[in-house]
Amino acid sequence: MKSVKIAVTVGALLISGQALAQKAGQTKAEAQAASAKKFKNLDTDGNGKGSPVELMAFMTKAAEKRGETMDRAKVDRRLKRLDTDGDGNVSAAELAAEDMAKFDKADANKNGVIDADEAAQ
Repeated sequence: MKSVKIAVTVGALLISGQALAQKAGQTKAEAQAASAKKFKNLDTDGNGKGSPVELMAFMTKAAEKRGETMDRAKVDRRLKRLDTDGDGNVSAAELAAEDMAKFDKADANKNGVIDADEAAQ
């Protein structure tokens, strides 16, 4: 039960961080800071790695905030996508890479800021 509560917290933070990457007026530096904060919230034991249990907690919490549920298969898919070095954990760099790719995709005119029209998409 304790691991489920942790998983809920971690999930909410991941999802909220994704939303921040498309906030109108957000700069790339702000998106990088948001990603670092998100990782700090993911890494609840402070060992510099987001474990599968921490990721489950994080994603579950985010899902619950949206009135949804989270299942292990979704967490496993996300971990597989994020864990580019194959160590079974998520590092700050791996999370930042995904977050910055989302920011870059949203920043269609490549000016380093999410403009209102870009955020609306």
